[in-house]
Formats: sequence, C-alpha cells, structure tokens
Amino acid sequence: MSTRRRAAIAAAALGALPAGCEEPLQPVSEAPTLLAEAGDYTMWARPKNREERQPVVAPHGGFVDIYINDVVVADLAMVLPEGLPAWSEEAMVILAGYDAMEGGSLVQVAVMQKQGGVWAWEQYDGSSDEPRFSGRPDVCVGCHSAGEDFIRSFRLPDPPPEE
Repeated sequence: MSTRRRAAIAAAALGALPAGCEEPLQPVSEAPTLLAEAGDYTMWARPKNREERQPVVAPHGGFVDIYINDVVVADLAMVLPEGLPAWSEEAMVILAGYDAMEGGSLVQVAVMQKQGGVWAWEQYDGSSDEPRFSGRPDVCVGCHSAGEDFIRSFRLPDPPPEE
C-alpha cells in the first residue's frame, strides 16, 4: 500500500477530509419523474377538438382528458410553408384516463415528453405517484408509432392552404 493511500485512510479514520473535499458528500438524489416536472398539468392547455373528455378505445381508461404543455401550444400555432414535420424538443403531452365520461375515477395517467429527439413515456395507476413503467417501453412505442411523430390524438400543423 502506498504512503499516500495510508495517509488518506488514516485521515478518514480521524474524520479529516482529503484535500479538495472540504464539503461532506451529499446523497445522490433521483431525477424527478416527468409527472413531477409537469406540476399541475390540469391547468395546461387542451388540444383543439380535445377540450373536453373523450371516449377512447386505447388502453388508457375508457375516457380521457388530454393536456399539452406550452411547447406543444407553440408548435400548434406555427404556420410554416411545409407544415411542422415533428414536435419540438421538450414537448409534453399528458393523458388522464377515467372510468366514466363525467366524474368517474382516475384510473391512469400517461405522460410523454420529447427528449433528445426521441419520446420518453411514464405511466401511472390513478392512485399512485410512482410510475408503473418509464422510458421507451415497447407497448408505448409500438402503439404510438402510428401517430404523427408518435402523437395519436391530434395532428402536427399542416402547411397553410394554397391561395
């Protein structure tokens, strides 16, 4: 064992910190979930034609409310000659699934966010704040690949109509 290593072990045993480590180490915290980052998503905008709860056949509960963050709102407002080819970075969509059209119990919350050019997902049981799964689960990717840039409930902005 080197003299330097012995000195570090002896200093640690006496409670001294090695040079350059004046601050005690802090525990590593886990990254916040997408849902935690979203905050009170029920105050977010709703996509056009999705302002109210809708019946669905998707596995998200029989009836869903859809919420979009300000990135998606800005994307939907874009008017580009070629249309918008994909949703912007940090776009987030949250779907709250219920067991009834009016009132009802929250049975599921699904979150998707575009990160680094790809979509990440989280899914929660209605009564839990811990995700059932997160990341890029095959079940999400497989179903959502049918949508425009993985969004199935509303479309990317089209080009302006020709005059």
